[in-house]
Amino acid sequence: MKQVCILLAVLLCTAAVADAMVFTYASTCARCKSIGARYCGYGYVSRKGVSCDGQTAINSCEDCKRRLGRCSSSFITECFL
Repeated sequence: MKQVCILLAVLLCTAAVADAMVFTYASTCARCKSIGARYCGYGYVSRKGVSCDGQTAINSCEDCKRRLGRCSSSFITECFL
């Protein structure tokens, strides 16, 4: 029974962390750095922009909108700055 309780606690904590993850994209790497990104991932800039890897400032759609971004939330949450 004790193992079941520990497993349940781990699953709940994992779900809470996953809910807080927001994939953030910006038009430039400098914009990513301004929100605390450690790295800029370059991809299809015309589609999404540069990915702001490791950013710490945007944890929800509300945070994204506060920074004048556009938020998309379905299976995953994405912020476009």
